Amino acid sequence: MPINRTPPPASPVPVSSDDTSQSQTTRTRAIDAIERTTKLHSESAPDIPSLTLNVSERKKRKHDGVNPNIMSYMSEMFSVYTNEQAKHFKDLQIIVSSIKEQNDELKKSVDTMSSKYDEFLSRLSVLEAEKRQDRYIIQQLQEKIENMERKSRFSGIEIRNIPKNNEESKENLCSTVKKLGECLNVNLRDSDIKDVYRTNSKTGTRPIIVEFNSVIIKEKMLHEVKKI
Repeated sequence: MPINRTPPPASPVPVSSDDTSQSQTTRTRAIDAIERTTKLHSESAPDIPSLTLNVSERKKRKHDGVNPNIMSYMSEMFSVYTNEQAKHFKDLQIIVSSIKEQNDELKKSVDTMSSKYDEFLSRLSVLEAEKRQDRYIIQQLQEKIENMERKSRFSGIEIRNIPKNNEESKENLCSTVKKLGECLNVNLRDSDIKDVYRTNSKTGTRPIIVEFNSVIIKEKMLHEVKKI
């Protein structure tokens, strides 16, 4: 059977008067500290937004103390740069305008050269056509001359070794031919002689060419010469 025993009463610890006074002072300070902390929390709670605002405002606060000389220098430099860019742009516009004028002049020159080239081609075509026509005419004339030479050979004779007079003409030559006909017993009249002339020769006496109006007279003259 358990026996309930009561612990013996603790014997009181003797406390000095100094320890008692110090304990009371410490208790009083602790109570005051708790009261101040409670009061601080109760007073600071409604001001939390304002504290946050104050902190934000501190972050956005502009820095003072910017040197005005630096701002003036930067403004001056920007103005100089702007003026230089404007000058360069103006010079560039002048150069572009000059190039455009040169291109316009070059285009005009090319157009002029093109028109002159077309004109040259047209004139060249005309000249080629005229050349073909002249060549045809020359060919026709050559054929006529050859025919005339053949005819002259058919009805003409060549007389050599007759000296040339200083004042010789066709009339003198015609008289000489008629005298030659008298020597050969051939009566020649002026109407029997178609043409008479000397050939071009650089050496010796140039022969006389006589063209008669008929081959009969030519044959008669040659026949009488062969009798000699």
